Order: sequence, then structure tokens, then C-alpha cells
Amino acid sequence: MRSLIIGLLCTAAAFAADATLDGTKIHYESYGKGKEALVFVHGWTCDLTFWRGQAPLYEKHRSLLIDLPGHGQSGKPETAYTMDLFARSIDAVMRDAGVDRATLIGHSMGVPVIYTFFRLFPAKTTGLVLVDGAIPQSYKDEAARENQRKQMAGFLASFKAPNGDTVRAGMVNTMFSAKTTPAMREEIRSKMLAAPAHVAASAMDGMFGAEGPGAGQTFDLPITAIVVANPARAAWEPRLRSVFPKLYKYDAWEGSGHFLMMESPDRFNAALEEFIGTIKRK
Repeated sequence: MRSLIIGLLCTAAAFAADATLDGTKIHYESYGKGKEALVFVHGWTCDLTFWRGQAPLYEKHRSLLIDLPGHGQSGKPETAYTMDLFARSIDAVMRDAGVDRATLIGHSMGVPVIYTFFRLFPAKTTGLVLVDGAIPQSYKDEAARENQRKQMAGFLASFKAPNGDTVRAGMVNTMFSAKTTPAMREEIRSKMLAAPAHVAASAMDGMFGAEGPGAGQTFDLPITAIVVANPARAAWEPRLRSVFPKLYKYDAWEGSGHFLMMESPDRFNAALEEFIGTIKRK
């Protein structure tokens, strides 16, 4: 009975709301009260429901879960879905919810999104949690950035082709592991393929066009990373440590898939709670 009462109180403390950015609706869920919060940011073509396994955290801590523009229940106009747009949408939600500062948790594309938020709003950022995603790379100059985008053009155009859903489904299928249950796979595929093709293409383009740290640039900000163990990502940790000397932990999980917060929620929540504790003690 006591757990039921607590559960009802937690549910009552949460509400769904909509902020607005440049005339576009930004849907979000708010939990708890206070000026500092955890902000959960989903990945490419996902939505805020991908964080349902983190309910023990966001029902305990002041938290915001966001549907980025073009995703979930937010507006989906024909526009450029850049990392700057997504970062500004987070700021719009925080202002609407009365939150001044946040530790941001970003999954996949959510990593360059929360890094961009920090770049634009450093005074509002208390920490970053990078979940199987990389901060934007630095380009030598604008010509190099544009060359990268040209190389991606054909791939991005395939999202809008008649077989675009097949192309996207093939990408999604590579993100699973033995820990991703059949029900979970079906949920992930159906939700990711529900995102409009123009959003999928533009958001992917936005990731590759995002502004990364400058040469030799470092930041005095606590961060932590939870990633899938993969030899192809050997350069991720040293790069993070060179940019963020306060990297708390680089936690590489063997045998996990891309959606590790869904596959192993208890382990993920414990790791996140540990990092939150280090920030609160400062």
C-alpha cells in the first residue's frame, strides 16, 4: 500500500506541457519542482518515451523530458533541424518550466544536442551525460565542413526516396544487441520510422554540420559517458578527456546495444545516480 501511495504521489507531481519556439510547439513532461533539473534528450528520430526505464530517476529528481522539434508530439514543420535549433528548444522548455540550470542527459544524437546547449548556454549547464554518442568533430575550415555534407548528400536523400523506410529500418536494425528484446525492437523501429522523412534527413545533416570544440579548447565542466564497447570508438575517450578534463568516467559496456538505457535500466540508472551525486556534492 505504501509503494502504491508513493507511486500515485509521483504521478500526481508530473505533468505534460508545451513550450513554443519560433512558433513551433515543443512538447515536454515535467517532474517535481525546483530551479535545477535533469533534462533527458532523446536521439535521432526517437522521442521522450525512450527514457521510460529512467522513471525511478525522474520521479525522484526534478526532471524534464523533451520531444525535440520534429519528434514525438512536438511540431514538425519543414525547416532545418540543426543542433542549434534543438538546443534552443531545450532552453525554451526550461524557461517554460521555470528551470534555471540543468544536468543534461543525451542519447545518440542527443549528445551533440546537449553539447550545443552547453556551447550556447554555459551558465545554464551543470553537467553532461553522454549516452552512446559523440560530441561534434572540429573541421579545419568551413570548406571541410561543406565537403563532409556533400559526401552525405546521397545518403540523406535516400531517406526521402520511395524505399526510404527500408533504408532507415536497416540502420535501426544495426543498433540492437542480444539484450534488445523482440518487443523492444518492434517499439524502437515503429517509433523511429514514424518520424517524417524530412525530419530524419535534416536532423542527420544537422549532426554532421554541428560546431565542435576548437583546436586546443577545453571546458571546466563535469561530464560522464556511458557507451557501447566498440573498438571502432577507440578515439572517443582520449578526445573527451582532452576537451573535458573533468570527465568523471568513461564507462564502456560490453555486449550492449545502442539503446543501453532501455536494455539495462537498473545498471544505467545506478550509473547516472552516481554521477548526479558527484555534482550535488560540489
